[in-house]
Amino acid sequence: MVEALAKLAAAEFAEVRLIEAGHASPGAPSLPWRLYDALDRRLFGAAPTEPLLLADQLASAAPDAPLDIAFALGAVDEARLEGRARYGVWRFCFGADGALSESLAGLPEVAAAEPLCASGLKVHLAAGRPARLAYQSWSRTYPFSVARNNDQLLRKTAEFAYRAVRELHRAGDGWLAKLRELRERPSAPRAPGVGDATRIVTRLARRGVERALNIEQWFLAYRFGGRMQASLEGFTRIMPPKDRDWADPFVVEKSGRYYIFFEELIYAEGKAHIAMLELDRAGRVSAPTRVLEADYHLSYPYLFEHDGQLWMLPESARNRRVELYRCVDFPLQWRRERVLLDEVRLVDATLYQQKGGAGDRWWMFANSAAGGSRMFDDELHLFYADRLTGDWRPHPKNPVKSDARSSRPAGALFSRNGVLYRPAQVCVPRYGAGLAIHRVLKLTPEEYAERQVERLLPAPESGLFGLHTMNRAGDLLVVDAFARRRRI
Repeated sequence: MVEALAKLAAAEFAEVRLIEAGHASPGAPSLPWRLYDALDRRLFGAAPTEPLLLADQLASAAPDAPLDIAFALGAVDEARLEGRARYGVWRFCFGADGALSESLAGLPEVAAAEPLCASGLKVHLAAGRPARLAYQSWSRTYPFSVARNNDQLLRKTAEFAYRAVRELHRAGDGWLAKLRELRERPSAPRAPGVGDATRIVTRLARRGVERALNIEQWFLAYRFGGRMQASLEGFTRIMPPKDRDWADPFVVEKSGRYYIFFEELIYAEGKAHIAMLELDRAGRVSAPTRVLEADYHLSYPYLFEHDGQLWMLPESARNRRVELYRCVDFPLQWRRERVLLDEVRLVDATLYQQKGGAGDRWWMFANSAAGGSRMFDDELHLFYADRLTGDWRPHPKNPVKSDARSSRPAGALFSRNGVLYRPAQVCVPRYGAGLAIHRVLKLTPEEYAERQVERLLPAPESGLFGLHTMNRAGDLLVVDAFARRRRI
């Protein structure tokens, strides 16, 4: 909460002052829960949240100072604040219906192994009226650790005050009236008990046994002609050795041969490089060859042709850059031509060249991790430029989407019957669980909107646990998939 208000106070459009500070502390948890919490932090390394005094962090204002927004934190009686602020009383909220308080953020979802955690900001505009959601985001629950789950959940939630007030400042009063109303508040959820801690520890032990007995591995698959099938029916699989993953395939066709570029992650090396294999229509597959390597992790080798040349935009988030490469000797020699964006942590950058209308424009779709967290699956950011190597500007509504179910790019955008579609990863209940296809409804420097039209999730009987990249060249469709293989 302190971080959220500090971000808001640093904005040009907001001034934050402390009107009143109470004294409160969370109730003491049970002994079993304290023991679980100590084990959790030892295993997963998340530091506890240190309480801070708001009076030490924020400048004070007179109790009767005029307010645009009243932020209520903790156990504040909102009835005392009714009518005090022009735009109502705002509060951080958790759970799908916004009913959970800050002290229970993310905890019931881990205890019950719920696949999603919701967090947001709700607004009470007047007494007797239902609250409205000023912001809501959906995160994948980390089911083995409350500490790790809440670290990523709360880092992201600390961005919401800035985003929501920015939109109110930009759009004006009418924006509040369009916000979705929340359901009636249910009864308060109970505090966690010994049963919750036991279930989490049991789940963690079961997961340890699965990892000990199996290798969990990404592999490639392809088919000529036909549509995508989540079961990979009709696909031919290309399996890597047991010491590595092959993922993020992109393909280009040259003189009747197909060249698949992909991420090769050798477990012992701890970072991936870009590899390539050749494929012909008879199904003959060459041995993989390394084509691009760096001192840092490289993956998702987005391929595209422009001005008669072949380009690659591999993911290089660990280097805090988006780097553009040009092929100088196909298919093995690549040269870095330009850094498109610097000092950013973006994954799976995917380009789209928009033509016609007011002129050509380049778009970049990529995911970022909010608040310095390790979770890149939730938040879709847009950037645009007049030229490929021009100045790239962030979309004013970034992130344009905050939802682990359908944000992260999953391959090149494509058109069908004049309609533009964007593949995205379904990162719930696990990373790369499936694919979601979206119809792009609006793509401008001011707005972005899309609607899901198809969802591809492998059935349990298929033996697959995920899919997360899909691309085409000619009539060849390439995908990656996730499966378990016995270690022995």
